[in-house]
Amino acid sequence: MSVLNNIKNNIIVSKFVSWLEFSNTCRALNGLDDNTLSDIGIVRGQIPEFVADKMVANSNSKNENAA
Repeated sequence: MSVLNNIKNNIIVSKFVSWLEFSNTCRALNGLDDNTLSDIGIVRGQIPEFVADKMVANSNSKNENAA
């Protein structure tokens, strides 16, 4: 189990996993039609910034809960 924890804590692996999450989320949102995106409150051009902001907010929330 310690090997798995070491891999999870590896900064390179962590950055790669974050990139995968970002990429997959952007891809999923880009798959939605414009009306659905409008319901969410964004337009297609805002997707990368929207996802990045949500990931940062989620990361901050996790850090606050860990403290």
